[in-house]
Amino acid sequence: MGDKYSVRTAVENVFSEREKFIVIGLTGRTGAGCTTLASMLKSQSFKEFGAPRPTTSDSANTEERQYRIANHFLKENWHGFYVISAADVITSFILEHDIEPFAEIYAKIIGCEKERAVEKLGRDFCEAYHQAHEKRLNVRKMVSEDERNLDRDDIYEFNFQILQDFTAIIKKKLNSIESGSYTELYQRSANNIRRSGDVICENFAPEKIFRLAQRVNSFIKQLRIRQKREHGRVLVCIDAIRNSFEASFFRERYAAFYLVSVATDECVRRQRLRDYGYPDRIIDQIDAKERPKKLSDAEFFYSQNIQKCIEMADIHIYNPQEKGGSRRDIKKQILKYIALIVHPGLVQPTDVERCMQIAINAKLNSGCLSRQVGAAITDKDYSIKAIGWNNTPEHQVPCNLRTAADLLNADDTSAFSDYEKSDPTFRDKLSEIYMPAIARKNSVGWPLCYCFKDIQNCVEGEKNQVHTRALHAEENAFLQITKYGGQGIKGGYLFTTSSPCELCAKKAYQLGISNIYYLDPYPGIAGSHILDAGGAKPKVIPFVGAVNRGYQQLFEPVMPHKEALKALVAISIPNVKTSLGKRVSELESLCEELRAENDELKKGIGNS
Repeated sequence: MGDKYSVRTAVENVFSEREKFIVIGLTGRTGAGCTTLASMLKSQSFKEFGAPRPTTSDSANTEERQYRIANHFLKENWHGFYVISAADVITSFILEHDIEPFAEIYAKIIGCEKERAVEKLGRDFCEAYHQAHEKRLNVRKMVSEDERNLDRDDIYEFNFQILQDFTAIIKKKLNSIESGSYTELYQRSANNIRRSGDVICENFAPEKIFRLAQRVNSFIKQLRIRQKREHGRVLVCIDAIRNSFEASFFRERYAAFYLVSVATDECVRRQRLRDYGYPDRIIDQIDAKERPKKLSDAEFFYSQNIQKCIEMADIHIYNPQEKGGSRRDIKKQILKYIALIVHPGLVQPTDVERCMQIAINAKLNSGCLSRQVGAAITDKDYSIKAIGWNNTPEHQVPCNLRTAADLLNADDTSAFSDYEKSDPTFRDKLSEIYMPAIARKNSVGWPLCYCFKDIQNCVEGEKNQVHTRALHAEENAFLQITKYGGQGIKGGYLFTTSSPCELCAKKAYQLGISNIYYLDPYPGIAGSHILDAGGAKPKVIPFVGAVNRGYQQLFEPVMPHKEALKALVAISIPNVKTSLGKRVSELESLCEELRAENDELKKGIGNS
């Protein structure tokens, strides 16, 4: 009995380590539903979460059965998350300055004088702001004096209640003055914090790029200190991460960190924002900041880059517009992946997850200097027929293996085209751009690779995509089937890490692809102009599931399910062969005893 109890305790301890500490970072465009998801995760009980009832009919498919298992598991193992709102953390930076600097920033956003901005904010708001400012300075002083003060109740109350309440006050006040101005101010403040460590300063200080993430981390540390004292769990949801370097910051610190992308249809997202009172002009401004077309060297580090965050995500959630606002679909998705985070290997990947993971693995073969894209093509039964990635044609050297120094110094000549080696205008432009860096030898060991398209467009004074050396990932996958004599793919599926551009969309349509699954929408009119036209429109489906690092972490069991169950519920299945062998041995022993007894009896009869 003691051994059985010890084994059960060991199994519980193995899995409880995952339950004790989890960090989920949400990412996605404004209006996609990150805050909606965060509010669901805050539910303190399974009943409060309101999970949809599982399907139990004979017609249930694999995904419905997976949901039933996840539902049953979390019904017994649900714990609510602490939500750390990035907006609240930004508020903590804002409150390090009094009302005058705040009003000055806001005045620039709404286009008026600082005094006029103070007047618009009103006396009551300014007084409340000043009081919150004083509390923030006091908290900062106590923590800087001794980090152990993070365990104080008054500091916890400020970070997890007062900041939340005051962020809501700021949002209500600013949007009442000018709709959307709150979002613009907080986007600008976040960029400044990453740029300089302060909401006001706009001077780029590279050592400050993690300043916002570091403060979020201090909030997490506070929760861990308090819960360690109380022997509780620390399940944290960060709402929301919008800079890829911040996502990397948490990924490198916590094995239990999962980046979750929340997406919805573009028309649904924009309508939601309109319903919140945002005019189209403000929505366009928000979108331009969240998905910038081109970033300067410094902007690359401190600006929002949601597209890159989506590419990095471990889990992708789709938040559709459901009738009556039931949120049934998104709740089912959340439940499945929370169950897998707590209990890896509880269910296996879906066919769609398996195929998308193959596309993601394929993209790592890309030698593109800008962006890696992968694609996989299957038949209607999800059998892989081809994979592809964006790269140069076979037998041509990928861009990441060629350097400007080699071209200009006539080294590794087979890696370059005759045009690159002989055209004087092209070589002059390349030399003008790269020779100073080559002369300074300041690349710190990094190869000075160059993008041919960028240099050629610079020569021509245009922006022409035709100059790219690489085939697109989808195009490459299609060509593999032709190249090696594969079967037709009409009615099959395309999996791509980025939805196809106009050129690849036309090829997919022509080949009869019926479903296109994608991770990140590619900007352009491929969807509305090509894929949504004609009489055989492919379905364009946002990917839902676990990929990247999350695929391995969530689907690889900590220990065999059978062994865990035997220990947890004391299941003991008798081994018939062993039992029979034991019985045979017992009978053989009995036979020997009977023979011996029989021999003794025979001797007795003989002697008489």
